[in-house]
Amino acid sequence: MRIIVGLLIAVIPLQAFAAASKKPVATKQSMTPAPRKADPCKQYGAGFVQVEGTSTCIRVGGSVGIGGGVSH
Repeated sequence: MRIIVGLLIAVIPLQAFAAASKKPVATKQSMTPAPRKADPCKQYGAGFVQVEGTSTCIRVGGSVGIGGGVSH
């Protein structure tokens, strides 16, 4: 499971960078808001997003912990 999550974390930023480089320049005519689509990931709960071009929904999260101790 950790391998799959690690691969998703590594691949998603690459896809976002590639998609950002292909965006057209905004014009006044193209700045009208697009109609909102139904959120296919809503059934899984808050924070889930759809991987572009697939029907897969993911949520990325994590935490950091720090510990310490002293012995005499």
